[in-house]
Amino acid sequence: MNQPISVIISCFNEESTIQECVQRILKTLPDAEVIVVHGGRDQTASKAREIAKNHPNIRVLKNYGDTGKGHAIKIGISVATHDVMAQVDADLQFMPEELPKLLEPIFRDEADITFGARFMPDSDVQHYKFSFFRVMGNRTVNAYFSFLTGLRFYDITTGHKAWTRKAIEDIQFQDNRFVYEAEIAIKGAMKGYRFKMIPITYYNRLGGISGHGRGWQESASIILTGFKILLFGTLWKARMIR
Repeated sequence: MNQPISVIISCFNEESTIQECVQRILKTLPDAEVIVVHGGRDQTASKAREIAKNHPNIRVLKNYGDTGKGHAIKIGISVATHDVMAQVDADLQFMPEELPKLLEPIFRDEADITFGARFMPDSDVQHYKFSFFRVMGNRTVNAYFSFLTGLRFYDITTGHKAWTRKAIEDIQFQDNRFVYEAEIAIKGAMKGYRFKMIPITYYNRLGGISGHGRGWQESASIILTGFKILLFGTLWKARMIR
């Protein structure tokens, strides 16, 4: 794939995997702009800069004011130079080699936003050990957002997403932590953007610190945010019609 692409990697203490992650992205998408945004305190940024010495299309940003994953993704979007972007986690739970699967529907003008979904029938999750509560939390969130939007969402909280600049800048998600993922889904649906779910491969974490350890607490926060967005978005539209 030789299309202009910006790939955003939000990192928090991923020094053990960041180099492999970047190298695999470059092998898969040699011409991609890779934006590493690191908010932790380990050597993730310096290890990424070692690779950047020989690859001018790699940008490494040390995010000293980091307040969460959503904040890091916002920074990546703000500095990205291309009109199609993707995000991938540095812990290698998601395969960088599968980025073209997420990007192709966008370049074929079949979608504005794509989600790499772990919970589709064709997804390969044999390399990951799910906990009962994590599976049930994800299923609850996905069913809830599918009900709210009338779309079929399989994986709201996936760390493997792609979008057009037009869509993501119009959505303008506000949350700085993990609820931004719910904002992308429901605001995008309310604005009429086209979504496509892509079955992907999922592995156990190879490094770093998981941001999904809160389980049901995180799921409840995402569900509440979705309801608020839908409620106030609908009321705002009603006022505009009058």
